[in-house]
Amino acid sequence: MSKVFITGATGFIGGNLVTGLLKRGFEVKILARSQKLIDLHPWKNKVEVIFGDINKPETFEDKVKDCEIFIHDAAVISFWNRQWDKIHKVNVIGTRNVVNAALKANCKRFIQISSVAAIGYGENGEAVNEDIKYNWNNLNPKIVYMETKHEAELEVYEGIKKGLNAVMVNPANVWGVGDIRGRRVPVLKVAKLGLPFYVDAGTNFVDVEAVCEATLNAIEIGKAGERFILGGENLEVKEFIGILADELGFRKPFIRIGKTPIVAYTYLQEALACILPIKPKPSFSQINLLGPRIYYDSSKAIRELKMPVIPFKETIKKSIAFYKENGLL
Repeated sequence: MSKVFITGATGFIGGNLVTGLLKRGFEVKILARSQKLIDLHPWKNKVEVIFGDINKPETFEDKVKDCEIFIHDAAVISFWNRQWDKIHKVNVIGTRNVVNAALKANCKRFIQISSVAAIGYGENGEAVNEDIKYNWNNLNPKIVYMETKHEAELEVYEGIKKGLNAVMVNPANVWGVGDIRGRRVPVLKVAKLGLPFYVDAGTNFVDVEAVCEATLNAIEIGKAGERFILGGENLEVKEFIGILADELGFRKPFIRIGKTPIVAYTYLQEALACILPIKPKPSFSQINLLGPRIYYDSSKAIRELKMPVIPFKETIKKSIAFYKENGLL
């Protein structure tokens, strides 16, 4: 069976992908910076580990020449524009380094775990597909995560010009089992307060199980040079919180608030971040995500990658059960 090299294996999607790869019989080699996060995963003794850094290609590129498949999932997910250089270094330069290592290894398949952030959005709230022209760069201010994920895809396209057999998958807002660091738990804790307010916005939510199934299928049946939106249900924020409320047993929101109080709170967060070691949540650039419906059409992935369709209510039920079982909620 083929050997797979994967970056970002200790993250949410990456950890689930490693589990799926092992179930399908692949040998797995991961890149990690420390043993600590590896130890959190049930597959910790079933993979080969390279301790290194995607921004230090000398730490890994000579050790992956035996890998026929590369999966690049490592990235910084941050919307704080003050960290632009740091995020660009990982998301863009890091991708370039992994692409170059894959070319040197003459790998047979390269899978880029991108994001819908690199796709664009429907300016009239319509669900868009892979054919939309990237338009996040029309915003003011621009959003560092969107810009760097888009630039990372351009690095993959450069690799394709040089002969890289690459497929890109673009997950939406991912939930489900396996978020061992509880990155989505704060959302649930705030929702449990039962506040009556909601904002006028919407986006696409998808189960990590569907994302991983489609990604693993892309190894075999993904068309080279193509990208695939891996999404689930398009939901307004009010609908999303309503699903959480049904599962956790709190009051559903019923008062829509405008941008003004959120903008004021964001300015406060940005100011505090100048004097305290914190990241603003939300950051100022994220205000641009309020108002529009950021919806996506995943029919291509369902059709060509056999991505399963999982109701988001089922996803939330599984997510909450996982967090409770692991003492995270």
